[in-house]
Amino acid sequence: MGNEISIVIPVYNGAQYIERCITSILTQDYTGCQIIIVDDGSTDDTLRICREIVGQNDHFLILHQENQGVSAARNKGMTYVKKEWIYFLDADDELDQDALQIMKESIEPQCQWIVMNYRKQVDGEKELIENWIGFKGKRKFYGKDGFVDLLNSELFMYPCGKLYKTEIIKKNAVQFPLNIVYGEDIRFNLQYFCYVNEYLVQSSSAFIYHIRKGEGAGSSYYENSFQMQMDIDKEILDYMRKDYGLGKESIQKINPYFFRQGINTAAAYLTIWKKLPFLYRWREIRKIMRDSRFLSFLECEWDCGRIQKIDYLLLKKGFFLLYYGIHYVYTKWKQIRRKEETL
Repeated sequence: MGNEISIVIPVYNGAQYIERCITSILTQDYTGCQIIIVDDGSTDDTLRICREIVGQNDHFLILHQENQGVSAARNKGMTYVKKEWIYFLDADDELDQDALQIMKESIEPQCQWIVMNYRKQVDGEKELIENWIGFKGKRKFYGKDGFVDLLNSELFMYPCGKLYKTEIIKKNAVQFPLNIVYGEDIRFNLQYFCYVNEYLVQSSSAFIYHIRKGEGAGSSYYENSFQMQMDIDKEILDYMRKDYGLGKESIQKINPYFFRQGINTAAAYLTIWKKLPFLYRWREIRKIMRDSRFLSFLECEWDCGRIQKIDYLLLKKGFFLLYYGIHYVYTKWKQIRRKEETL
């Protein structure tokens, strides 16, 4: 019973990829697993495809509700959970090879959270890119001091790739927040982490995060996107101070995460949200570059020696296009070098 897992899969209009997701479970040893698929009012063939693939397999439970959003779908799935651990899998992603076996083997008696790594793949491309977290194998953590590293390594934000204790979620009524359009995932994890005293981080990949060009997380445009991110950052700081008991040193170490949010939002206006008028996008980028909060993040990065002088000066003066162009060329050059070295 101790390593039995309930997998919750919310899906809305996922006919083109739900079979890949379910197959990634069926091809593994899912003994002891309960798989809960929540169809969130799909208007395509999603529900039919799910029923055809699953058939009479009693490990699977298919639920249907009117469209209420991914948070409501996950919350509904959690009410049907019967196993000791909960794992969330997005319908457009898939479990990595042997992920369930690795998860089960990673579970330790006193652990309250198992955090796994992931790999990324841009649909249409063959290359799988592993998220680098700075070590190989697994490490155990106690208390809240590891929070900063979790966030900076891009492991904390997502609900996918993690095992949550069902008892903690139900006892403390931990839920995905409803009626918000941005940041529900990290807010769920911030709340859950309040009740975690011992957890384990595993460098092995649990799932493959499929990136559909022009779609998916980070591609949807929200008015006041930067302000919405700043609101989340404020919540992070509040949790750190009030709930996690972390001080000034930890807050300074987490600054790279806040800094990247400003850079990433500005880059999204430049490269992703292209349907918006160019002048509007340019004005929004200028607002971010002039925002006192972003400038404070920039100054902290400079004071801590985590940013090059050229980058600091370009951003300080608001020359984001030149900053982005230099980094774009440098990244492409590194990719070419990496490919040449593997030949």
